[in-house]
Amino acid sequence: PDRLESRSHGNPRTAPMTASPRPTSVRYLIVGVTALAAVLLYLDRVCISFTAVYVQQDLGLTREEMSYALGAFFFAYALAQVPGGWLGDRFGARLTFALCVLLWSAFTAGTALATGLLTLLLARLAFGLAQAGAYPTAAGLVRSWAPPDARGTASGLVSLGGRLGGASASLLTALLLVAFVPPSSPSALRDDDLRDADLLRQQLANPKDDTQAELARRLRPHLPGSSENSALRSGLNEALDQPDLTARLDFADWPLPREARSLLARAPEQRSAAETQRLNRLVLETAHPGALRQLHGDGWRPVLLTYGAVGLLVAALYWFVVRDAPRRHPWCNAAEVALIEAGERPAVSDPAERGIPWRLLLTNRNLWLTSLGQFCTNIGWAFLVTLFPGYLADAFAVPIEQRGVMVTTALLVGCLGMFAGGWLTDALVRRIGRRRGRSLPIGLTQFVCALACLSCPWLPSAWAVVAALAVMAFAVDLGVPSIWAFLQDVSGRHTGSALGFGNTWGNFGAALSPVLLAFIQRQWGWGAAFVTCAVTFTLAGLAGLRLDATRPMEAAEGAGEGR
Repeated sequence: PDRLESRSHGNPRTAPMTASPRPTSVRYLIVGVTALAAVLLYLDRVCISFTAVYVQQDLGLTREEMSYALGAFFFAYALAQVPGGWLGDRFGARLTFALCVLLWSAFTAGTALATGLLTLLLARLAFGLAQAGAYPTAAGLVRSWAPPDARGTASGLVSLGGRLGGASASLLTALLLVAFVPPSSPSALRDDDLRDADLLRQQLANPKDDTQAELARRLRPHLPGSSENSALRSGLNEALDQPDLTARLDFADWPLPREARSLLARAPEQRSAAETQRLNRLVLETAHPGALRQLHGDGWRPVLLTYGAVGLLVAALYWFVVRDAPRRHPWCNAAEVALIEAGERPAVSDPAERGIPWRLLLTNRNLWLTSLGQFCTNIGWAFLVTLFPGYLADAFAVPIEQRGVMVTTALLVGCLGMFAGGWLTDALVRRIGRRRGRSLPIGLTQFVCALACLSCPWLPSAWAVVAALAVMAFAVDLGVPSIWAFLQDVSGRHTGSALGFGNTWGNFGAALSPVLLAFIQRQWGWGAAFVTCAVTFTLAGLAGLRLDATRPMEAAEGAGEGR
């Protein structure tokens, strides 16, 4: 105990540590709570993409204006990575991360209060700033709580939490949207629900298939000869109350929501008046996209408010459970402290150091290599969450619901790689040393990604492409824990700043990806886009193999590295 105490800040121990030959297990609890917060981090980040169409309709925004709002997050998030990580290094993970959760949850709820483009932009910019310090700070916390040969596993679990949050966001948000607009709520068209009357009339006059033609014929007696929009809305509301409006129509190829199909499975006489109105409204929305405001759009504000409220609870839990270092935790005994520190000096901030260590960040060869790798990796990986649904529609005419299943499948396979990658890098470190144990998983996985992308243009079916991109997602996530562990190994007390530096470039790559790949696709086709992804993955692999986890940042600076 005396030896452990002397290795702290020079201050007396702030938490009692019972003498016990058996280490406590507080480190697992710390990693678990941080992984839970990472689930919320990605859940709140991704849910806006699923609700974007409803937000756009409700606020009367154009598609371009909505894209500005979505991009505002990435802009703020990328620029604030290093300052956010430095705050974690300077003021400790407990305060910084809990504050991040508190603030991003508040701005998630604040997004629900937006009244137009300006307020939406401000909410998303603030949300990006609030989330920026979370992952860099989490990396610093993992370094303080995980033994050196278990940092990859611990980092993998935290990153896995983020992937699970992102993969579940669409499904959970969809369920909540339906729950907040139950069948008992009115389904009649309100004044602002008729978004484009001219488009509706055009669609009625030019049906796309026999089912839509028959539906238009049944609607016609209820529609007025007047060109007034109010009269058109009244006529549509009259039609919504008709139990036989959708009777004996073939909707097999229509992308109806699950709620509509559930109501269609029941005989008209078994439906209540509210259920009949709900079914007819959902069918009309599907038949006339862009002309009518979508009914489930009423749920987007309560959904975001709910996520924000959950975040306040997670922030409180994090503050209650977490401490910055094992020796400061009242539940952690001396044996666990010794196990975690494992002969390494604890990474603690120097109170005299007030600024971001820009000189260390900008002159370190290792950091530039890992930044290049993250930038190139994210150009390829972001295809999966940006352009892949459009590729499935263009190349294989995959229906919208099945597209969602396919994208989610690839992302879930990637989650498996996140967990396995942590175990892999730690096992390699124990077997072949820290340098190769970190660099090989980071570099070789990228070459697997390149081969997977090169195979896509030659595959015969949509599911075959999903399998190839699932391999790509698995390989990317297999290498992520190694990147975290590598930065924890080399950065010492600057872990948050170093991870933030790499994340900055990684997010610039993610922001560039859809723009670059969409341009290439328009000019030369999807095959060229896949080849571009393969090239960026290859560059990332070459950079990864050059990393050296045995050269700490500060030691490198003293030796003049990078000057």
